[in-house]
Amino acid sequence: MASAFWQGGKWWASFKDGRGRWRKVATTAHQKTDAKRIARELEAKGERQRLGLEPLPAEDGGGTVAELLRWWLTGPVQKLASREVVERQARHLLDSDLGRLTLAELTPGRIEGFLAQKDGPLAPETVNHLRGYLGRAFNLARRAGRWAGANPVADVPKRKVPVRQPDYLRHDEVVPVLEALREHGSKSIACGWRPLFATATYAGLRKGELCALRKTDVDFDAGILTVARSWERNTTKGGKVRHVPIHAELAPFLRVALAASPSDLVFPRPDGSMLPRELELENVLRRALGRAGIVLGWRHVCRVRGCQHSETAPDKALRRCPTHGHKLWPTAIVRPLRFHDLRHTTASLLMQSGCSPAAVQRILGHSDVKLTMDVYGHLAPGFLRDEIGRLTFGLPVETDVPPVPMALAAGFSSRLPQTPGSGENTKAGDLALSRKSPASSLERATGFGPATPSLGSSCSTN
Repeated sequence: MASAFWQGGKWWASFKDGRGRWRKVATTAHQKTDAKRIARELEAKGERQRLGLEPLPAEDGGGTVAELLRWWLTGPVQKLASREVVERQARHLLDSDLGRLTLAELTPGRIEGFLAQKDGPLAPETVNHLRGYLGRAFNLARRAGRWAGANPVADVPKRKVPVRQPDYLRHDEVVPVLEALREHGSKSIACGWRPLFATATYAGLRKGELCALRKTDVDFDAGILTVARSWERNTTKGGKVRHVPIHAELAPFLRVALAASPSDLVFPRPDGSMLPRELELENVLRRALGRAGIVLGWRHVCRVRGCQHSETAPDKALRRCPTHGHKLWPTAIVRPLRFHDLRHTTASLLMQSGCSPAAVQRILGHSDVKLTMDVYGHLAPGFLRDEIGRLTFGLPVETDVPPVPMALAAGFSSRLPQTPGSGENTKAGDLALSRKSPASSLERATGFGPATPSLGSSCSTN
């Protein structure tokens, strides 16, 4: 019969488990009555297990959480295009105290406590990924007969992920960026950066799809780019092959890449091997933005060892350190665009030009047009404008509305933190940041047309 006793400063419950063995466990009870109630509940659960009404737990507690995750990682995860990302993120679970618990010891409370520790150091979406990995591992273990108990992740809520509208290059920014890449080749890629970035912008390919693109995937006669691979895998992220029309302005870039490639890849390293996953193409993009003059401002930094002085300004005119008198080094402040945002550029400019959502979906390879509309629908011409126009109350439309006065420094300078001395060489007229598009001053080079005028005037990509 179940009982309770005091030992070592706590109340213990003694009961017979599902295999008919007497066990004792420490409880959190503060009174003997509560400890006896816990013991009776545990014994009742053991009786249900002996009668086959509940599954018996594994002798070893189902193994540890880390062992379960390693078993899961060597199974279905190997088929995922994002396998390396999953394995890298799963290290948070494998190397934690949670990973050393047995499956029988794992509770929703312990999972929630672990995830709470990750809130802050990790983004909410990444925390949800960790929760998802653990939940999928338990579900697979249940189907495979490795674990007969409940999935403890089911009672752990997901984190709320803030919706982030993707950034993209505006229509007048694409040409200057590609021009800024013209004279800046790299030892990392055989053909230089321009063909790779042009293909990403015109065709909307992902980074892995670009790096895995082969010469046989480029058909100039049919005007088709076949997207069938991602990195070393013979399938794309969506698991489907798609065919993207080759834009007339993209064709010269592809011909340059094919001629420069020493292997069957379109964008390989100089030795013909595939570009590495860890290649930070967003840094190449941001440097190109700086060279093209597409900046939010400039950060002027003193380069004297030990000096921490820096100041922001709307221009890169010469400034000096107020402490040492040395010239300050100007660094462009650009939007934190990712390389993946070039794919958003393709979709955004196509939607703005009036291209149908179904066509954009096919070009990007989205599984559902709803996904395309959710992300880019607000960019479509007249999106909801005609509908909201139905709301009318018959009020007269005011035509003589006085213009809103513009403060001299209402633009850039009001948004940048200023430090003493930052205006030493700044004229008053420089405080209002205005930038002309350099696209109009660029001349078409032989074989290379400006990059995206057609994206803004037609939904066709042939």
